[in-house]
Amino acid sequence: MPKPDTVQNQQKKISAADLVDHLSNKNLITDPDGISNFIQAQQQTPDIPIYLKILSGIGAFIASVCFIAFLVLIEVINFNNAVGALTTSVIFIVAAIGLYTATSDDSTTGKNFFLQVSFALMGTGKFLFIFATLESFGEDLLAIALSSCLITALTYPFYRLHVERFMSCCGVLYVILLNILWGDKLGLPTDIAFNLFILGLLVAAGWLLFHPRVPAFFQPLSQALIVGLAGSVLFLSSHTEFNYLDYPLVISPSISNILFALALILLIIWAAGGKEHMKREPVIVGVIGAILLAVLSAPGILLSLGLMIFGYARHDRLFTLFGFVLLPVFLWLYYYNLDISLLQKSIILVTSGIVMIAGKFYLKLRGWDRAAPQEPLKNEIVDKGDTSCA
Repeated sequence: MPKPDTVQNQQKKISAADLVDHLSNKNLITDPDGISNFIQAQQQTPDIPIYLKILSGIGAFIASVCFIAFLVLIEVINFNNAVGALTTSVIFIVAAIGLYTATSDDSTTGKNFFLQVSFALMGTGKFLFIFATLESFGEDLLAIALSSCLITALTYPFYRLHVERFMSCCGVLYVILLNILWGDKLGLPTDIAFNLFILGLLVAAGWLLFHPRVPAFFQPLSQALIVGLAGSVLFLSSHTEFNYLDYPLVISPSISNILFALALILLIIWAAGGKEHMKREPVIVGVIGAILLAVLSAPGILLSLGLMIFGYARHDRLFTLFGFVLLPVFLWLYYYNLDISLLQKSIILVTSGIVMIAGKFYLKLRGWDRAAPQEPLKNEIVDKGDTSCA
């Protein structure tokens, strides 16, 4: 029976600065100033819920469209004059950055209104910039991809609104994807360009999400990379043969399966604690499962499981929820696109259910469904209270 004072000490929480000082006094870290600066760079102000971000983005998009239509009606914007559109776009972008900078630290109720106005101004300015560059360099998908990438890179460091950064990066990635699928200026076969795009997204997302020294500045970009992967795999999983815009397109999912299987295997090893735990039975079973899923040609299922594993390991509910949402979608697409009869599909569904139930009982039998309690490293730390950051 623990003493009451010991329980109270275990429930105490200390600040990050106190934790750094404690570790420095114990000679457990050698660069306390560098660690403190990194923690301060990672800290963010309290964020709004995700559903409010989605509504904010939709509202700003609608406001931008209405704003552009209004400016066209009163003849402030002339689509026949690229120089004028470019000048107007620069004015709107500068005004959006200035308005956001002036109101970002405001704690009054009018802050959200001004943020929405700046968001709409930024969207209008970017649209006009892309239009002006298309008038100058040609109207094709490659020009749209280059201009959108350029304006996003120029405004990303200065306009710090999370949802706008996220939406802009997603727009760039999807324009690049459309250019790969239906553009004709890349000089590469479509399947090779598509798989290189998937590989690039996986490498970039892996570096941003797993590297310990990446600042929160790149968080919207990392989330956009995941959404770009989901959109690409959703396109690939919908059908293996397309005929949009009178252009037949065939992409084999084999290479993508291999890439996602390798990524899932590395993710499982990382979540288990590193390569020194590779010989543990749960890790071996997980790796075998990833290989079997790759054989079944299901890149979307591999991506969904990877997101759920990463979210669970990092205690990030956003990635976990995204994986849960994508999993039934990709499962439905996988079974729908099987070129077999309905009776055979039903047999596969029943068999899959039996396998999943058997897997659950196996996990319960082995005790893998229960997290083992973490034991403290030293009694001295327990006596001084919980050392987790407040």
